[in-house]
Amino acid sequence: MSSDSKSKSNVTIWHLDPARVTAPRCIETLKTWLSEVETERMVRFHRAKHQHAFLVSHALKRAALADVLGLNPAELDFGVGSHGRPYLLGHSRSKVDLQVQGEQQGLINLQFNLSHTDGMVAIAVSQDAFIGLDVENLNRKIPETAFAARFFTPTEHDDILAHEHTQDSHRLLEYWTLKEAFIKAEGLGISIGLDTFYFDLTQAQPNIHFTPEARPPSHPWQFMQIKHSEMHLMALAWAPQIDQTKQPAMRNLLNNQALYQRVNCDVRAADSLLNVKC
Repeated sequence: MSSDSKSKSNVTIWHLDPARVTAPRCIETLKTWLSEVETERMVRFHRAKHQHAFLVSHALKRAALADVLGLNPAELDFGVGSHGRPYLLGHSRSKVDLQVQGEQQGLINLQFNLSHTDGMVAIAVSQDAFIGLDVENLNRKIPETAFAARFFTPTEHDDILAHEHTQDSHRLLEYWTLKEAFIKAEGLGISIGLDTFYFDLTQAQPNIHFTPEARPPSHPWQFMQIKHSEMHLMALAWAPQIDQTKQPAMRNLLNNQALYQRVNCDVRAADSLLNVKC
């Protein structure tokens, strides 16, 4: 779906099953893209399956960003923030003006967030929105209800129990992917407090709410969920790149629907992206 309105933020989600990448020549090419640090991280995995998943996910990250920038995937350099979130370092050969947010840097013009689960790696990329992405395999073992009581609010917990033996038995994973997408978007990890915010899933789009103890969010986050197949669920958090210094307090901003933007989210299979780069 294309966007013809400036009021929309644009996000592309590339996804791929690592098991589909089998050609030896392509695998060797992907390995040449990784930095020394990434290669060292990859070989720390003891099982070949996990090494392969790491290789494909980080190759996908490089291929998706290189496609936007018009660069070779091996030319990209990454830093890591204080909470472990990677960010793209500027590159003199890039086709766009990369003012990338590192530890002390300014507004991001190219955002990305990587996620993986059994049978899927995915990356969300945007040039005009802040983003967070989480994917989950719906065939995974659902955690015990005690898990929900520990990490979710009472309202979410009650809703999960109400759906436990219904067709919507994946309710816990619906909440979990949204929570993961939000904390990844904020870039603070679970230190943000998983029980200081909660979601309302009764509307067409999930709505986030905050407890009095919650840390004010950095942006007016909006959310969507995509059931990609019978096996996989995606959750995307996004917020338009606006100048926060010219806006009211964030708690008020969250309730101002006039400031919300729609998102044009394009979900694409990444097989061709990697094949072209290989």
